[in-house]
Amino acid sequence: MSNLSFSLIIWQVAVFLFWLLMIFAIIDIIRSKFQKNDKLIWVLVSIFVPFGGAFYFIWGRKSKVL
Repeated sequence: MSNLSFSLIIWQVAVFLFWLLMIFAIIDIIRSKFQKNDKLIWVLVSIFVPFGGAFYFIWGRKSKVL
């Protein structure tokens, strides 16, 4: 296998994981309760900020209303 095809496979896996993380973050945001406009803000961050889904899982889950 050439280096180019291996690099392409790695790139495709990384992009797939990026999209998967974003989708899981949006699903978790929609199912959860937040204060004021935090839900809208986290959905927008997850969609428009690169790796926004990861930011949500690191910092945003702490702002949920229990």
